[in-house]
Amino acid sequence: MHKKALSLFAFIALSISFLIISGCQSDAKTPPTPQSTAGQEMAQQTSYPLKYTDDSAAESTLTTEPQRIVSLAPASTEILCALGLESKLAAVTAYDTYPVGIQDKVEFVFVDSLNPNMEQILQLNPDLVVMGMHDEKLVSAIRNMNLPVVQLNPQSIAATYQAIEKLGYLTNTQEQAIKIIQEMKDKEQNIADKISSLKDSERVNVWIEVDPGLFTAGEGTFLNELIVKAGGINIAHDVKDWAQYSEEQIIAKNPQVILETYSYYMDNVKDTILARPAWQSIDAIKNAKVFTLDSDMVTRPGPRIIDGLASIAQTLYPELF
Repeated sequence: MHKKALSLFAFIALSISFLIISGCQSDAKTPPTPQSTAGQEMAQQTSYPLKYTDDSAAESTLTTEPQRIVSLAPASTEILCALGLESKLAAVTAYDTYPVGIQDKVEFVFVDSLNPNMEQILQLNPDLVVMGMHDEKLVSAIRNMNLPVVQLNPQSIAATYQAIEKLGYLTNTQEQAIKIIQEMKDKEQNIADKISSLKDSERVNVWIEVDPGLFTAGEGTFLNELIVKAGGINIAHDVKDWAQYSEEQIIAKNPQVILETYSYYMDNVKDTILARPAWQSIDAIKNAKVFTLDSDMVTRPGPRIIDGLASIAQTLYPELF
């Protein structure tokens, strides 16, 4: 199976099981809480040593501005590159595919992103390790090697803005972070303006298929938020997180549009869905409304997430765009 397919199944398993997946100096500066509005945390240049907390609520200290960063989360890699920090990335993972060619620009690429080689991390001598939906034991083990760690696992667009803000603050790239966030918010507002004219009766019912086993994105997932903000109605809004639907449930809810995200590791997905015998009464099948989404763009909480939102809105309501 393709390595990205394994990554997706690992993500589903972690989400369903709710596993989504030293000392501080007295003069270290503590940033505002993660709930701060974008820009507040970055009102001035970062001063070091810097005491900070991350999404795990753990407290760490950066003694100096990071110069060697290990990123074990593809979404954070995208953020760091957007902040202009490509040259400071010492290592990324085999799943880091954007920006294109990023793996060729670093010293080391971790093949197993969820269980990276600890000795290799130490050999890279990082002054910041960026983590995502990793197991708590692994995060603690890396912290116990006296390495500064920031764990970011945003589960919404708003939390994505906060993650960009946080990384900008930690790496002294606040100005660029503010610019990125504002551009994203402007795009998001533009989409909201375009779909604001839709009547409730005009909003389409959507089935999101993330693997051939009929797993889907329910309430509390990025994809659900994107569907809602794009003006659609997720037929799986009655389930939480990532869940498996039955054919009978899908047929009964009769989606008008079907969006799939796994063509990157499986061939002929659209044709296969269209040809399912039991689905021929579904409006989306009868009207050939089956579309492929860029999986990375709509699931990675980074600078491209609003581009993913735009792609969904344009697919659902092309006449508005």
